[in-house]
Amino acid sequence: MNKYMGVEEEFMELSEKKIDVTAILMKYLSYWKWFVFSIVFFLGIAAAYIYFTLPKYQITTSILFKDDQKGGTTELNMEHNMGVVFRRNNVENEIEILKMSPVGEEVVRKNHLYATYIEMSPLLGLDKIIPNFPKRKTAVLYGNELPVKVMLSEEQLNALGKNGITFDLIAYPDGNYLFDGKFNEQKYQVKASRNDSTIQLPFGQLKLSKSKMLPTEERWIRVIIQHPLSVANGLKGSLDVKLTSRNSTVANITMTAPNRELGVNFLRDYIEAYNQQGISDQLELAEKTAQVIDKHLANLSNELSSVEDQAQQFRQSQGLTDISSQANLYTSQLASVRQRRMDVETQLGIVSSLLSSVRQMSGHTQLIPANTGIQSTVLNSQITAYNDLVLERNRLSRIASSSNQSMINLNNQLASTFSSVVSGLQGEKNTLEIQLRDINDEYSRNNAMVRAIPRQERALSDIKRQQNIKEDLFLYLLQKKEERYMNMTAVQPNSKLVDNIRVAGVAWPKKIIILFFFFVLGLVLPVIGIYIRDLFRFQLENKEELEKISSIPLLGEIPKTVQTETVMVKQDNNDSFNEMLRLLRANLMFVVDSKDKKVVNILSSVSGEGKSFVSVNLGMSLALLDKKVLLVELDIRKPKLAKQLGLDSKQGMTLYLSGYMDKEELIKPSGIHPNLSVITAGSVPPNPNELLAKPALDELISTLKSEYDFIIIDTAPIGMVSDGFLLNRIADVNLFVTRAGVTPKKFVEDADRYFNENKLKKMYFILNSVNLNKASYRYGLYKKYGYGYA
Repeated sequence: MNKYMGVEEEFMELSEKKIDVTAILMKYLSYWKWFVFSIVFFLGIAAAYIYFTLPKYQITTSILFKDDQKGGTTELNMEHNMGVVFRRNNVENEIEILKMSPVGEEVVRKNHLYATYIEMSPLLGLDKIIPNFPKRKTAVLYGNELPVKVMLSEEQLNALGKNGITFDLIAYPDGNYLFDGKFNEQKYQVKASRNDSTIQLPFGQLKLSKSKMLPTEERWIRVIIQHPLSVANGLKGSLDVKLTSRNSTVANITMTAPNRELGVNFLRDYIEAYNQQGISDQLELAEKTAQVIDKHLANLSNELSSVEDQAQQFRQSQGLTDISSQANLYTSQLASVRQRRMDVETQLGIVSSLLSSVRQMSGHTQLIPANTGIQSTVLNSQITAYNDLVLERNRLSRIASSSNQSMINLNNQLASTFSSVVSGLQGEKNTLEIQLRDINDEYSRNNAMVRAIPRQERALSDIKRQQNIKEDLFLYLLQKKEERYMNMTAVQPNSKLVDNIRVAGVAWPKKIIILFFFFVLGLVLPVIGIYIRDLFRFQLENKEELEKISSIPLLGEIPKTVQTETVMVKQDNNDSFNEMLRLLRANLMFVVDSKDKKVVNILSSVSGEGKSFVSVNLGMSLALLDKKVLLVELDIRKPKLAKQLGLDSKQGMTLYLSGYMDKEELIKPSGIHPNLSVITAGSVPPNPNELLAKPALDELISTLKSEYDFIIIDTAPIGMVSDGFLLNRIADVNLFVTRAGVTPKKFVEDADRYFNENKLKKMYFILNSVNLNKASYRYGLYKKYGYGYA
């Protein structure tokens, strides 16, 4: 838990730490020479770029697009809605078509823009000093600015390769020309006069078009001939079309061109060609529509004739004239036949019933029913005659017997009449049955005709429907065919200019922008270089880096000096070195907060960081305060202190620890101050680590504490050997010496780790060889102390 709380506190401390912008600025200002050189260099590049770059001019205009979706109902829209050509225009689509229209190549070919003419001028007059010195491009010429124009045939243009053709044209004041170039690695020079209309060059024949302009001096013109498509793509690539507002159909057009007049003419011809292409497309669409209409009319005419023939054949096959009249006729006939059938069925029933009754009669005594509704007059007369005979016989039988001859004759007559009645009834029945059968047949035929009328009517309606549809479509197409001629005469362009085409100024190079860009580049690149240099630099540079890497406090700094003396601290000397040593001395006396804490262990990571130099000068500075100081050289592997002070290095600590020297013989005067004494290392032993581990060293230091105010121990570098860790047991304070520009940052991190692991106690850093001439350091010194030293 404590570990995480410590990490959180460290994070909060870092987050609340303010960035010292002024310090960072002063750091980079210390490299002011880099910035001056970089800015001058890049501004020179910018000036050269502006000087050698051909200007490009901005050409602008505004056009109004015809838009069926945004522009409301126009005359042309009304005509489109009437028929033939129905082509909706959308502004966004028209803008894209305008940008990518293939008419650009046509404009280039028409105006011979495939040939670019660049005027070449001497570079700072150096051609007078150095013959054939390269010339610089000054301007792109066009129109009346040219002394002569060259043209190629369509075949030659189509055969041009990717690189095109380049040659120089020299125009002389007398009207003659010289064509100078190289073709297939062979140089050529061909002369021509003003009267020549063609000229033969190695790559083909050129047509010459004379201009009214006659040069007053010799002019060099570089001619570059490219494929028209490449030139058109280049010009269209700079074309920018933007709507003035979201709901507007007015667009602003801008493009860049190497020549003012060239850009204006190209843009004008390009828009005209675009509009003409739109008109051609509409006319082509109208013509194709007319062809389709004519084809449909021919097909419809054939189909309409076929349908009419079909209707005629159907009427003939079905025997139809007017289907509604015939339907009424069939219906009335069917009703009449139905009535007749009822009458015949009634008569048949009466006759059949009467016949059955008559056949059941016996004796001719009964009368046959009369007036039964039988319509046959013959049969009715026979029945009446029979009944009269029956009545007469019955009357006679009252007065005469059956043997009476009159009775016999009358009975015979009755029998004959009865037979006639029966035969008549049977014949009438047969006749009625035949009539009924015939009427039923006639009824079935009429009924079938009535039932067939809906089917015939439907079939005829289908035929008529097809006929009406084709007639309507035929009439509609005839109308559209007439409207097509109206539409073709009212075709309008897709756009029109609403502003003059004008030159807005130089689009490139923008001098202010280029100079500012290269000025910023001149500022940024040194910053990047310094940052990368610092990023890859592994040595410690200043106290800010030291404080950033390690949490161990910095006790003091020692300035860099060009003097080679070992002892730099002098009595009554107030230079920056002495003042900063005094500051280090004061800080040391502050951290040594007890009289018993007198032993100061001077450490370093590697050799050459000034550990012995710091030991001597710190001891000298303490001695100037009337403090008794003892310098103990315990770097017994590679001792330097005795040699630097001019003392005998053969007898020293190694002999004492080996038991060959007494304490009284061990301490020597330094020779530079009475209060400063020295114990030299002595001869280099074969077992230095074992000697430093002996208790005799602890006893010696403990004894010397009572005799001296400060004991400064110069040890071996801990980044190379472990002697410094052994001496930690006798030290009260460890001063770790680092050197700006020498000490690797990794060794500072190692020192911080040693302290955190309690391998070195009460440790402080000393930063040696600080460059006080750097502006960043002077700022930091002034900010911290309020003054600085030179």
